[in-house]
Amino acid sequence: MDAGTLVRTPPEELWKRLAPLSLFADFTEQQRQSFQDAYRREDGMRVQHFDPRGRVCDKGQYELDLCFILRGSVDLYDHQPTTGYTRVASLAEGSFYGELGAIGGIPRSTDVVAGSDGVELFYLPRYCLKYLFINSQARERLNQLYQERALRVIARENEIFQGVPNDFITRLIPQCRIDFYDLRGVVLVNQGEPGDALYYVRDGYVMVRQRRADGSSRILGYLNAGEYFAEAAILPDVDRREVVESVQKEVGGEMTDSVRDVLEGRRNATVLSAGKCEIVRIPAEAFRELCEHNPAVRRRVKETVRHRLLTSRKITPELSADLEKSGQLGIVQADALLVMDLDLCIKCDNCVTACESLHGESRLIRTGVPIGKYLIPAACRHCDDPKCMNACPTGAIKRRPEGEIYFQYDMCIGCGNCAIACPYDNIAMIETAKFDAAQKRKSQVLGRNFYRPYPVASHGAEATLWERIFGRHSQGERERLSPSLFQRILGRSNPPAPPVTRAAAPGAALQSDGPPTHPHIPPAFPIKCDLCDGLPFMGCVHACPTGAAMRITGRDLFAQSGAVSFGQARVVKAFGGHD
Repeated sequence: MDAGTLVRTPPEELWKRLAPLSLFADFTEQQRQSFQDAYRREDGMRVQHFDPRGRVCDKGQYELDLCFILRGSVDLYDHQPTTGYTRVASLAEGSFYGELGAIGGIPRSTDVVAGSDGVELFYLPRYCLKYLFINSQARERLNQLYQERALRVIARENEIFQGVPNDFITRLIPQCRIDFYDLRGVVLVNQGEPGDALYYVRDGYVMVRQRRADGSSRILGYLNAGEYFAEAAILPDVDRREVVESVQKEVGGEMTDSVRDVLEGRRNATVLSAGKCEIVRIPAEAFRELCEHNPAVRRRVKETVRHRLLTSRKITPELSADLEKSGQLGIVQADALLVMDLDLCIKCDNCVTACESLHGESRLIRTGVPIGKYLIPAACRHCDDPKCMNACPTGAIKRRPEGEIYFQYDMCIGCGNCAIACPYDNIAMIETAKFDAAQKRKSQVLGRNFYRPYPVASHGAEATLWERIFGRHSQGERERLSPSLFQRILGRSNPPAPPVTRAAAPGAALQSDGPPTHPHIPPAFPIKCDLCDGLPFMGCVHACPTGAAMRITGRDLFAQSGAVSFGQARVVKAFGGHD
């Protein structure tokens, strides 16, 4: 991916180029002024140029910016199962893209490549959308477009829509609805109710709970992005009977309440939100039409119903309790869990010692939650819905396509919002001097500079916070913290700073037009487990003498510990063919 070149565009010039676009057409003078003021002070709001055919962004990257094409064009490419790597769309000057990431926090769904004449883009980061949403018409237009494009991405990528004609998708989109949920435990569908729609998980997780005949209830599992639910109750009658007969044949003819619900067209489980999630509702009539004209889709859905009915029988009260606890503690939503096999762990604490020696302070604590034979210690889980990322005011918290969450320290201001927002207390603030000392050791070992968080060093790595406040530099001058500790306590401001120009890249320090001055240096920086980002190994895993420490996903944990969490089943020969 090309870095692009920053284009220093004055606020007035930028507005002249944005004003004709539909999202900005109804801005009032006050709203315009607010947007321009934000552009002056927010480094993330920037204009960048990419050369012809330059790679702007790769599919799967968490670049959560809304991008406006000010000049030139971009081409969107994707890998299609039947046609290979193909261009799926071209966007010209005046268009924009990136609303799926900016609104939904979803990674890029295509590769983005500059057109034959290059492209000039204005980036509006996710954390700056508030400056666009101050205008209600702009918010409504963007949300409508978000729903349309999100549904087209679903139709292109999900297996239940493979082979479905585009004209059907076009007719289907206005009938669908996307709902957003921020809380855990919101009931989406109720067991025993007649079915009226198919629900598709666009983002996040949902929990499936089933009430049993004896009055007890069990957690059957969790569904995440790309999976669907409530499908059994809206299948045509003939398909429901065929599924029930297949299940009964396999289990010896037993007719459970769950199987009876499916046979009679009722929902056989309750589904609740398991935290932040985005749900697409597809009406039953549209779903049945889809099945009627696409036998492959019909087979996939029938096999999913059959698989889930059989899987639900394997859920014991103990497994249900583990699944419920895991959902409450956010373990299900983890993209990279550090777990310790208690059968192998000898409690030597080498993992903690290695982490501390590498990073200045240990980013893990060897106490936590047991799941089966595994212990989940206190360490960053790289959550599917990272509260820390949403709380960062500068966009310094980034996410790789694999799900790893890390700090881009040259954008960090040390505010500590991420540490406050983390619901699992897995982010700590570390003194800048101690942070520097750890980074310096890594640089010495690797033979290269290792993530210095500010471009200009204004103190020695060995100095403590108080030595930096009260001491002097090797050059003999007192360090300038901006603002000083006492000014911050007393609420006083610094003297006016010299004029500055916009940074050369997002997050870089502002450079003065006058004599060089020290940049703002936070007294502390956040640290958390970032899987030893930039190092050739993960310290905790590498230092474990027995192989007890490992990194896995929440779903892999359930598979290894014996807990059963169901998702979509691939179609097998049970219903006349497979994909």
